[in-house]
Amino acid sequence: MRIGFQIERLDPSRGGAETYVHRLARDLLAAGHEVHLFAAAFEDPPDGATLHHVLPRGLTRPERDVRFARAVGKATRRAGLDVAVAVGRTFGASVLQPHGGTLLGSRRQNRRLLRPAWLAGLKQASDWLNPRIRVQAWIERCQYQADPPPDVVAISRMVRRDMQTFYRVPDERLHLVYNGVDTERFRPEACEAARAAQRDAWNLAPEETCFLMVAHNPRLKGLRELLDAAGRLPRGEAWRIVVVGRARGARFRARAELLGIGDHLHLVGPMDDILPAYAACDAYVQPTWYDPCSLVVLEALACGRPVVTTRFNGASELMEDGREGIVLNTPEEIEHLADALDRLRDGELRRRMGAAARETAEQHPIERNVREMTAVFETAAARKEALSG
Repeated sequence: MRIGFQIERLDPSRGGAETYVHRLARDLLAAGHEVHLFAAAFEDPPDGATLHHVLPRGLTRPERDVRFARAVGKATRRAGLDVAVAVGRTFGASVLQPHGGTLLGSRRQNRRLLRPAWLAGLKQASDWLNPRIRVQAWIERCQYQADPPPDVVAISRMVRRDMQTFYRVPDERLHLVYNGVDTERFRPEACEAARAAQRDAWNLAPEETCFLMVAHNPRLKGLRELLDAAGRLPRGEAWRIVVVGRARGARFRARAELLGIGDHLHLVGPMDDILPAYAACDAYVQPTWYDPCSLVVLEALACGRPVVTTRFNGASELMEDGREGIVLNTPEEIEHLADALDRLRDGELRRRMGAAARETAEQHPIERNVREMTAVFETAAARKEALSG
């Protein structure tokens, strides 16, 4: 098949959708498919892919968003593909696979962050008046209402519910395909080999329990709630919270100091290779407000690390509360989160949950994701051929 991916930019070091598309494109190329990539910028594109540079033009960001979406659609039509896959807000796709979920679902969860509650209503009004958000909502609505309608991939049941609620996507065009994880790269044996060096680099004592969070948007990922919960742990005992990512840490450092746990918080910035971070930690904690299906959670599970997350993370649907880790209903369950952290200072419990975590990750390897996505592409290509015939 001739398969194209539409994405604003492609840089696998940024994680999320960009890492996913880069890996999926590589695997499809290896399987003999012809892959086209449509983006405004490329960093380290996969060998063998055909690149289509589409520059966003316009004086304002909303204008550039619309023009980019339209330009990508035109470039895709000119390429004459069997399947065109949109992972962002672009036109002309026969398959939608929005890794960020739906805009309306995402904005709803962002409003839940606001305290006091009346600020949520103010934020909703502000969103409606924000030109860029209105343009993004219009583009997304056009994607779902395209003629002919696209096949739609939800990366979790949570996202699927939002797609059905906001856009009434019919069942016959809605496919559930969870993210897959590289179980060869992320595995307990690789972590054991890297553990001592990374713990030394972070000055972690052998008996110190390390709780890891990987977050470029720590507020959305629940760092505030994690700190509030950690403030209820014994101060004099050996535990530490390590946060990896491009986070501005001043406000979180101040909150940790206010809670009396400043010495227990370590903000390390981004890492080129995230595996040593999983190796050094004892448990991965992400009490998120919104994650369609967190790849870092799957990576932590594959590394044999117990995970604490929330029902607002689509990846939690692959877990059983109390088996691979602990699943909270919301990040606001501070007492429950504090209890989870306290329980996970028990090494035997971590070992038991870590073994179950690895078993679960092995059921969702990247190869399974590729197979399931290829099946979706074949369905979409057959629909296109039937319409053209």
